[in-house]
Amino acid sequence: MEGSKYRIVTNNEWIKDDASLPQDIVFAEGTPIDVLDKAEELLQQGWKLVSAPLPPNVPIMRGPYRSLVLEKNDRLYDRDGILEIEKARTRYSFERKDRSLPRPSKDFGVIDREMLIRMLRDAALVKAEGKSV
Repeated sequence: MEGSKYRIVTNNEWIKDDASLPQDIVFAEGTPIDVLDKAEELLQQGWKLVSAPLPPNVPIMRGPYRSLVLEKNDRLYDRDGILEIEKARTRYSFERKDRSLPRPSKDFGVIDREMLIRMLRDAALVKAEGKSV
């Protein structure tokens, strides 16, 4: 997995084996908080955070999936990214505490994948149809 300049960290089964995504995919089994934990680990190993660690709205934050994009960094630690991850972890914990959370489903997986594709497209990492630039 050292070949790509970018990595996607996800817990989304519908992204895990998606050959149309040109980036390396790191699968983090579990909840969105597990995705944040894995991303933070990589931010301490020469990667930096590219995508926002929080989704755009509360209903999606309560969903079961999260996908983040990281970029190879010339520095060992991404201090700002680690701080963002910590803030996101706190917010996730608050929004998910004592709430009836939705069960994982393909609908949530598709929403997460579409948000990921949009982020990659906005960052000019994929063309509109999901192919690498």
